[in-house]
Amino acid sequence: MYAVEIKGLSFSYLGSSKPSITVDELYIEEGESVLVVGKSGSGKSTLVNCINGVIPHMISGELRGEVVVMGNKVKETPMSKLSTVVGTVLQDPESQVVNYLVEEEVAFGPENLGLPPEEVKERVSEALRIAGIEHLAKRETTNLSGGELQRTVLASVLAMRPKVLILDEPTSNIDPEGTNSVFATLRELKGKKTMIVVEHKVERVLPFVDRVILIDKGRIALDLRKEEIIEGVETLVEAGVEVPSYFVLSRKLKLPRPDFEAVKKGIKEGKIALETPKRKEIADPPIMSASIKVTAKDRELVDASIEVKRGELVALMGRNGAGKTTLLKAIAGLTGDELKVTGSIVFEGEELIRRPIWYRGKYFIYLPQSFDLILVTTKVEDEIAFSLKKRGVKGFKQVVERYLREFGLEEYRKQDPMLLSMGQRRRVAMASVLASGVKVLFMDEPTSGQDFYNRMTLGKELRELTDKGYSIVVVTHDSRFAYEFADRIVVMSEGKVVANGKPEDVFKVSHKYGVEPPSDFLLRW
Repeated sequence: MYAVEIKGLSFSYLGSSKPSITVDELYIEEGESVLVVGKSGSGKSTLVNCINGVIPHMISGELRGEVVVMGNKVKETPMSKLSTVVGTVLQDPESQVVNYLVEEEVAFGPENLGLPPEEVKERVSEALRIAGIEHLAKRETTNLSGGELQRTVLASVLAMRPKVLILDEPTSNIDPEGTNSVFATLRELKGKKTMIVVEHKVERVLPFVDRVILIDKGRIALDLRKEEIIEGVETLVEAGVEVPSYFVLSRKLKLPRPDFEAVKKGIKEGKIALETPKRKEIADPPIMSASIKVTAKDRELVDASIEVKRGELVALMGRNGAGKTTLLKAIAGLTGDELKVTGSIVFEGEELIRRPIWYRGKYFIYLPQSFDLILVTTKVEDEIAFSLKKRGVKGFKQVVERYLREFGLEEYRKQDPMLLSMGQRRRVAMASVLASGVKVLFMDEPTSGQDFYNRMTLGKELRELTDKGYSIVVVTHDSRFAYEFADRIVVMSEGKVVANGKPEDVFKVSHKYGVEPPSDFLLRW
């Protein structure tokens, strides 16, 4: 029996002149696990929203064709019933959590089905066990790490006992250790549920899927069994999908499947070459130096020092809760009254620790991980123009056009940013921040939710900015991005700096602090 049947599907969002997704036919068997990949905005989320009923029951537009899930016609089946058939885990776990305790959150769905207390308890116990979070049952959801919170969401979905499980980039906002825990749960579910996983981490997801589907420009461009993926490497790369270098090099070596050890041997023997990232050696003194202590009541959150040179790109890494964001917010003056910040912040010889936010804002700008918070207009072009107009910049229209073009947003200029994909919204926020023209950029997870093409594009654009004299500090869990583009990596753990140096040196010890080295580095080491 097919878990999902799609025939003649086409969907266009309100105000859009062309379909966001078009699928002639797609069949997913019961118990099958499918990885869906593609650029941000390619139509992946639109496709899964057509399967889980969000389209058309919650999002309106022009819908044609038929989608059937476990025998239920999605258009004709109310969401109350679909929610028991297909469950969805989203990118941002915080947006799906509504209860105080973990066990209350997991029980919330079954209770709303009106099930007897005994069955609710049984479902909660089962879901907590499958998700590997039985020990968290009495924990407050506000005190969970990113990985723990995402597994709580997964457990709450599993408690509904859906036949089909959709995971839309479930690890995009959590650290490597949290990612490992989520993927371990999915590995346990393989074959027990029909799983549709939208994810950029191809290498990590392949072990527990049967099939890979590439969505490109709103259509299925590739549909392969996992064993055949090497045959589609070129197509995946051309479509902007993150494919590990050893996949590509395995293809060049004409290997039957991706083989890390064979490629590593080939590099050592000189049969194939892997280009080493270029890094800047900056002899000038730091443009900014900060030694910061941040305390909450009697608890010390951060006691760390960081410096940045003009034109330097620094990756700030570490586990969730290591203090990375708190450090940057403290420097930018954004910690609020509930936290006490002491120490020193020196920019070009001027002490700023007692300066207000607006004054520091002339030198530093902070782009938060929850980037939607800074989106305040209903058109992309207006969003980029907003701060320019406020500051009275002459010729701001030319600046807006430049950033629309550089961030690939020209075709979305009239659209509401909040209706774009997560990756596209990130680019809008990035463009609006970079257009302000400050000297030091603090960026909290700018690669989160971005596809490989846009992450690499972002890295190149940040490189261009550093070449122009801007200094950039990027908080990231993306070790491949850091290895490719950072001049220096700073690793934090428990509020302190525990490693600081060139990526090649830091990645030799970073695993001790929850930072996994990228396969590109391991191929050379």
